Amino acid sequence: MSYRDENEAKATFDEVYHAQTPHAYFEEMRRHGYQIGEQARPYCLAAVELLQERNADAWQVQMLDLGCSYGLGSAFLKYGCSFEEIVAFFHSRAPRDRAACASATRAWLNVMPPLDMRVVGLDASQEAIAFGLDAGLLDGGLGRDLEAQGAELREEEAAWVRGCNLLVSTGAIGYVTERTLGHVLPLLGADRPARFGPFAVLTILRMFDTRPISAAFEAAGWRLQRVPGVRLPQRAFADETEQREVLSILEQKGCDARGWESAGVLYADLYAAARGDELEELGARLDATAKALVGERPLFASHAEVARLSAEAQRV
Repeated sequence: MSYRDENEAKATFDEVYHAQTPHAYFEEMRRHGYQIGEQARPYCLAAVELLQERNADAWQVQMLDLGCSYGLGSAFLKYGCSFEEIVAFFHSRAPRDRAACASATRAWLNVMPPLDMRVVGLDASQEAIAFGLDAGLLDGGLGRDLEAQGAELREEEAAWVRGCNLLVSTGAIGYVTERTLGHVLPLLGADRPARFGPFAVLTILRMFDTRPISAAFEAAGWRLQRVPGVRLPQRAFADETEQREVLSILEQKGCDARGWESAGVLYADLYAAARGDELEELGARLDATAKALVGERPLFASHAEVARLSAEAQRV
């Protein structure tokens, strides 16, 4: 399936994805109130912790970040950075020269104790992947557009995927479709079999049809399910035109946007995937994470409510 109509409704930021350094990318994301990566972090961390618990030291978590841009998922998960910290660093401390910027970023990351995991990035932007590798945000990187007709993973690229036991994608599904998933899902974890995993944790904007994505998981022997009660803000609409066109798509799908996208923010649902009955355990862990963040509320919590409750929990 093509998500052409849905993607044409969205604002495009192609020019900032292919810059030599992340300055323009992070400034553009800040300007549009980007928050999906940080919102999804507790759920991705829950999957990391579950894999660590069940596999002990036998299998280090190696995450494939699908649509990773410059390695933002690694900054969130492996290094524990907040989006505000990342934006502030690239705004005031990171040089504009590419080599100097990569060196300064690596030095900045070196003062942060990383989580015991490795991160492999997959993104169509070769510039973003190259920077992520040079700056130490990524342990491995695949600068490939697997949506392109006839695209195939090279052997050395496939080897990186085969070593991963966690697939994460926050905000990329839609640009990334069942074509890319068809390349990576059959390989994930193939070289490092363990008692538990691999897993996937994805956010998917409500405007996108999830049936082709679910079919791609099923074809690879996985099951995909939505995590109930979790709806995450992605970013503000770029302008009234984008909001109007997205609201039209949601109306055609029968989605109630009142109080959600109608309020000026794109929202995504959270999905988990695994093979066999492991999905139940992963789903239960993500559900417990949601309840710890927002309490026992039966419906969704706003970003402000999640932030308030998280701050309160940290003060206890």
